Amino acid sequence: MRNIAEYLREKYGKWGWLGQRAHDSEGINSVLPLDFIVSCDYGMDTPHYSRGEDVFSIEKREKIRRDWSNEHLKSSLKGSLGREIFARWNSYGQRVNLICYRSVKKLETNLKSLNKKPFIYAAPESLKRHFDNKVRLCGKLPKLSIPSIPCMVRQLGKVTFRELKEDISVPFVVQFPYGSSGNFTFIIREKTELDDLNKKHAGQTVSIRKYIDGFSLNVNGIIISTEDGPGTFCSFPSMQIVGVRECSNYPTSFCGNDYAAACRLGKDLISQVERNVKVVGAWMAKTGFRGIFGMDFVVGDGNVYPVEINPRFQNSTSLYTVLEGMQKSGNNRLFLLHIAEFLQKKDKAMRKYIRSFPVGELMDKIKGSQIIVHNRLARNVVTGDLPPGVYRLEGGGLRKVRDGATLGCCLGPDDILITCGVPKPFTLVEPNAPICKIQMRSGILDPAGKRQVVNKAKKIISCVYDRLGLKSEEEAMSVSGTRSYD
Repeated sequence: MRNIAEYLREKYGKWGWLGQRAHDSEGINSVLPLDFIVSCDYGMDTPHYSRGEDVFSIEKREKIRRDWSNEHLKSSLKGSLGREIFARWNSYGQRVNLICYRSVKKLETNLKSLNKKPFIYAAPESLKRHFDNKVRLCGKLPKLSIPSIPCMVRQLGKVTFRELKEDISVPFVVQFPYGSSGNFTFIIREKTELDDLNKKHAGQTVSIRKYIDGFSLNVNGIIISTEDGPGTFCSFPSMQIVGVRECSNYPTSFCGNDYAAACRLGKDLISQVERNVKVVGAWMAKTGFRGIFGMDFVVGDGNVYPVEINPRFQNSTSLYTVLEGMQKSGNNRLFLLHIAEFLQKKDKAMRKYIRSFPVGELMDKIKGSQIIVHNRLARNVVTGDLPPGVYRLEGGGLRKVRDGATLGCCLGPDDILITCGVPKPFTLVEPNAPICKIQMRSGILDPAGKRQVVNKAKKIISCVYDRLGLKSEEEAMSVSGTRSYD
């Protein structure tokens, strides 16, 4: 088939990205040039992620970097910003195609302010919430033919530390039904920690599972309709970087991915990941779920245990897309397969594309990594200047060597990409908000520690913080002489 991206642009009109982070469209835009972006964040690098100038962002308006959530994404479609977005879509006079981090119910209904409802490339929000529910997954996993961690469903305020210590052992993990990037996941080691949850969230139903002292894996999967019924396919996994104290204060905070580290895993573990994804995907497919999804696993005692479903694009999907493109042909991309699934019912060319896609290559090893730098302090202001691009660690600091918005701009093992919403000077940053990403073509995790980053990465993170110059609002005023963060 000829270039699929050219075909999609010629036949289907305008294309855009909808998600918390503009950077998540990076790998897509390099193949299928985007006309617009709707995101929560906005950084100096954001204009590089679409060919058009239409970037709609809460942060662009408010000049505040927050710990973005799905609720923020929903709010971007309301009020004056929502009206601006819809007016722009109406002005296109063409079909609007939304490649979504996740669907939003507001766009699934008929909006009076839109001439025509946009076409959404994502599972409906109702299915997303169904499989996002960690309490539901806790009850389902023991019924599937895969290993599962001992887990129970309880109500906070009606469960005691002593009971859980006897039934599960200490430490144990408490997860609320919804939450991402480690939010609303708690590792409980002391009675006081559970007492605090019982007091603050009495009546909340949670899942409680045994803590496995291993390491975490993440994978992107996809469910596709085929002539023989729905099929689930798995990509190569990454090792997750979780709770790294150099870039976050929270022990369960998601801090990045390392595909290079996963290349060191044995074939048995990789096979277990693939089998688990296929089993869970078959369950999801029965409800009608189609397209990209993700899963998190904990590895311990030689077993791979599923702990979470992410029924959407993931923070790792963009990195995987870029790495995939660095070693494969332009047409063989996971996100293009995702788009084809939603078009194939009425498009013969898309059915042909799906049949010809080399799904086995999704499991080919890839190398590369990313770490997310968070604001570890109180509410702060960026007073330094860290332009996005490719850097090298030289003379105890970072030296920029070239512009770049994708990992493909890193030409060797010493190149470092600073990307993903790098904030402008005098941006206000809230506690634990993600500030930027550090990406490299090599690994970040220490082979000896699995949950610790290598010394080079620690130095890079330290240099990033130094260059950002985070200061309190009062200190920032003395630097700028104003309260305006424009």
